Amino acid sequence: MVDTAYILCGGKGTRMGEISTQVPKPMLPILGKPVLEHIILQCKINGIYNICLITGHLSQIIEEYFKNGRKWGVEISYFIEKEPLGTTGAFKEMESVLPSVFWILYGDVIFDMDLSKMYGFHIRKKAALTLAAHPNDHPFDSDLVKVDETDRVIEILPKPHSSDILARNLVNAALYLVNKEVITYLPDGRSDWGRRELPRICKSLPVYAWRTTEYIKDMGTPERIQKVTEDVLRGKPAIRNLKNLQKAIFLDRDGVLNEDKDLIKSPDELVVFPFAGESIRQINKSEYLAIVVTNQSVVARGLTDSAGLDKIHAKLDKVLAESEAYLDDLYYCPHHPDSGYEGEIKELKIKCTCRKPSPGMLLAAAEKYNIDLSQSWIIGDRNSDIEAGKAAGCITVGVLTGNGLKNLKTMPDFIFGNLPEAIEYILTKPHHNVLQKLKSLLKNHLKGRPAVIAIAGNTGSGKSTLSNYLQIFFNKEGFKTLKIELDQWILPQSQRGKVHNLYEVYRIDKIQENLRDLIKGKKVMPPGYQRHPTWSIEPPVYLLEPDTDLVILDGIIAFEASKSFKNQRVVKIYCKTSPEKFTYNLIRLNTWKGRTKDEIKSMFDSRKKTEYEKIEILEREADILVEY
Repeated sequence: MVDTAYILCGGKGTRMGEISTQVPKPMLPILGKPVLEHIILQCKINGIYNICLITGHLSQIIEEYFKNGRKWGVEISYFIEKEPLGTTGAFKEMESVLPSVFWILYGDVIFDMDLSKMYGFHIRKKAALTLAAHPNDHPFDSDLVKVDETDRVIEILPKPHSSDILARNLVNAALYLVNKEVITYLPDGRSDWGRRELPRICKSLPVYAWRTTEYIKDMGTPERIQKVTEDVLRGKPAIRNLKNLQKAIFLDRDGVLNEDKDLIKSPDELVVFPFAGESIRQINKSEYLAIVVTNQSVVARGLTDSAGLDKIHAKLDKVLAESEAYLDDLYYCPHHPDSGYEGEIKELKIKCTCRKPSPGMLLAAAEKYNIDLSQSWIIGDRNSDIEAGKAAGCITVGVLTGNGLKNLKTMPDFIFGNLPEAIEYILTKPHHNVLQKLKSLLKNHLKGRPAVIAIAGNTGSGKSTLSNYLQIFFNKEGFKTLKIELDQWILPQSQRGKVHNLYEVYRIDKIQENLRDLIKGKKVMPPGYQRHPTWSIEPPVYLLEPDTDLVILDGIIAFEASKSFKNQRVVKIYCKTSPEKFTYNLIRLNTWKGRTKDEIKSMFDSRKKTEYEKIEILEREADILVEY
């Protein structure tokens, strides 16, 4: 590991206004400590003990505070610029005494990083210079970095940018690891790394971008120093350090973020959903990373190449940035398993481990960003997304946009109408309070004979969402949980009588018979029910094992079904929505199933008194009422 760093502290901080005329910008306080002190402490954590502060404006204030640095457990020396030399001039003057490899940091950039990862990348790539790079919420006024498929920097686009520029949201974060040979390429006198020299040097030397999700923030304006202060107060910099396990929300692209037009091959064909930017911005503000994992066989098919795909993703970045949102990373699989088509790229027509439903892209992201997949989610509109998420160990979410979960073979943990609904649920955790209330009610009943949670409510009231949430999180807390979906006993439409009979449709007699068998230790396989006509999901097999702590009954007639458990503790939960939301959910669900408006109205009229109103009465029996 490189143990020497040079920190640029000589600027006048003109963007800070009056505040920087009395105090040098690196000495402005964040939670009672100068910005520069935070930086020096990070250096020490990363094994950087030799620090040279390059000063100029109000240098004496910095020197009086830090002296030789031993108070902080480091050795500090100073290079004082007699006249402003920009961000490169001091290095040219110190060239003869520079070590072979060193860090360059900026005195107004707060960071919290595991620099050993960046160092390892620098060595593996045999780089002359490695710069830290990341997406941000203001790429329009940042220096953008263009890289090739190996992460080598091929161009740097200094700000300001023209409005028609199409480039990925990858920003120079102003933190460098530099080999001494680079200094020979610098001019004498005043110059600048980001705006002048790196755009030139990357044409001659191997310059690489270390893409990171860790915390690196320029606090060069009053607004940004306020934002950094808030982040430090919330502990966000430390949370993002890759030494700590991360959590991610993985997102499919087509059908989730943008309209699924099938084989999008140019930026003009990409139509981003209006809600995508705000949804991603909410992820950016949360504890989760936002990472896209997308199959893009357009490359294998020869419809575009990696550079063309990069332009498509540059448009996606640009649209998201208009909402101050960004993707922490994007992984794509260019392969396709089927060959024999005109124009295809034969070497990409292979069976690979990255194409969903394989989990390769999720595993690659997890390795790079130290992601705990069991605490992460994947949101997709296809069976392949769900299977990839299951294989990786993520919590899976299906949405009804795009492909709309047609031809499903594997049931997702959750289903929502679209991305905003999914993100709101993940981030707000609306059922957390129900979980805590149940723990309290069942605290003396969760060992030995299993307790029972019966979850009833009308169509579209959130029963399955709640039951899946409880199963996932009770299991994570060490309780063995069996969830029984009572919809699996629903009678097919072709076998129903002319008059809609709630208990006949749900085969309550068969359910109660099967539940009695289950209690006796027998395996039970329900008839099975496909929620969508294109689904082919295998019916589950239920077995109540001796060490089961909790049984969850999920379905409209759960309260009635729970009577089979004679001697167990039963908690009844009723889920309800407003009349407006009930109608909206009913129409959306049945439209998704392929029913016409007239068919939906006829169904509603026939079931209003025989089903919907009967179910509403069950609210009076509930121990817990959940409105969602």
